[in-house]
Amino acid sequence: MKSGQRMVRFGAGMRDEVPPSEFGNKAASLATMALLGVPVPPGFSLSVSVCEEYYKNERSLPDDFSALLKGGIEFLEQAGGSVFGGIRRPLLVSVRSGAPVSMPGVMDTVLNVGLNRETLRGLIFLSGNPRFAWDTYRRFLLEFAKVIVRQDLRPYHMALQTLLDAEGVADPIELNSRSLKDLAFQYERIFLAGTGRRFPSDVQEQLACAAEGVIRSWTNPRAEAFRRMNLLREVRGTAVTVQMMVFGNMGARSGAGVAFTRNPWLGTGDLLIDFKFGAQGEDVVSGEQSAATQAEFARAMPEVFDTLAEIGKKLELHYRDMQDLEFTVEEGKLSVLQARSGKRSPYAALKIAVSMCQEGIITPSDVSWMLREVDLDAIRVQTVKPGDYPVAVGIPASGGVATGMIAFSGERADREATEGNPVILVRETASPDDLPGISAARGLLTVRGARTSHAAVVARQMGKICIVQCEGLEIDIVRKRCIISGHELREGSVISIDGNSGNVYIGAVEWSEERPEELISIVREWEREQQM
Repeated sequence: MKSGQRMVRFGAGMRDEVPPSEFGNKAASLATMALLGVPVPPGFSLSVSVCEEYYKNERSLPDDFSALLKGGIEFLEQAGGSVFGGIRRPLLVSVRSGAPVSMPGVMDTVLNVGLNRETLRGLIFLSGNPRFAWDTYRRFLLEFAKVIVRQDLRPYHMALQTLLDAEGVADPIELNSRSLKDLAFQYERIFLAGTGRRFPSDVQEQLACAAEGVIRSWTNPRAEAFRRMNLLREVRGTAVTVQMMVFGNMGARSGAGVAFTRNPWLGTGDLLIDFKFGAQGEDVVSGEQSAATQAEFARAMPEVFDTLAEIGKKLELHYRDMQDLEFTVEEGKLSVLQARSGKRSPYAALKIAVSMCQEGIITPSDVSWMLREVDLDAIRVQTVKPGDYPVAVGIPASGGVATGMIAFSGERADREATEGNPVILVRETASPDDLPGISAARGLLTVRGARTSHAAVVARQMGKICIVQCEGLEIDIVRKRCIISGHELREGSVISIDGNSGNVYIGAVEWSEERPEELISIVREWEREQQM
């Protein structure tokens, strides 16, 4: 890499050096995967220095900002044979953050940049699928309003819910092209009413706004809370990564998912996947929607599943660590959009480190490094004792047992915890905005969401018990109550959750704790051998 280089490219045969300190972990991993033969959409990344200058100059973009974006887009146009803003073969891109440290879900992303009324017609012509094109456009409108304009999204959500109710369906995936077209037009009107201007049709303006929006998200409240909680004081800023779009919402053999190459709370060696058919990436990781498991995914797309498993093994061997992968399937074609070391519970960290050493992937000294922040003596495996009967069950997302008072907000959870009361945070769905509440609580229970959502990932790393997609759980925020399988419980009532089984109990339960003595003794023996 040239000294002072501000933009790098990856994929499509490029061999640029991409140091993570300058261009973020995301771009560095994408470049590495492309060189390893992993299917990665081509892209480019703007240096962290662009973000630094933006804040040093009182939120003013650097003079070379437009030229950098222009050069990157020209590379993508050559790589894909499409034109950004073109009517016949329109190029659409995603714009993502990419800090030198892992900060899952706390900064913003804008997908489908480059869509307007003209390029929309090109997308319909190119795909032959009007439903897909209108769905993509309404997604872009909503994301732009959220990230760039920071508009109140309630009118958008109300418009969608009204349409779902009128059509008698529960999920946008069930809406036809005419309904999605009507919804997109409603979104345009909501944008105009809320901002006083029409949605920008100039694709260059869209790109510049999206890139600046990603840079601006470096200082949003949840990003600052994450850095504060994780003592990240010396991080310079975020890179901006722009990639050619792949579409998980194109058809029946499309979708988006997240895969862990090993179970991130049990530490077992099986591939763990959350996948949503007909979705784009943010649908899964945002925590807003539930997802299919690896068994359902493998049944529906066995060849893609096998390919993903092979890629997971290849990346584990290369990075010598358990991997967290974000991926998209576009009509049966797999693309990997991110790879990073997977967040895991303390027990999983111990088991994964020992297993990988025994498999010959890492050495005993690597084990010590991997476990440097884990208190081995504090690790306990908790199990509910027989005799207690659950009132509901969800999908386990982080193992262990926790008992506490119900809190419906992060503020209530933080207040109760400050007073010394154990808390279970109960939410419709958890988002990175809930990080302070998750930190204060002993456990997290949600109505919707996936095991691999950003909030669940962070909860696991914190050692919090987590259950998502709980059947029979309904929350009434106005009356500050929830109903669990017919049992009405007020905020402050005590419940217990078992993250090993997904079971939910009313009141306290008895559980046993056991230290993983065998695993700990193996690590201690390796440490003694290194000291000899």
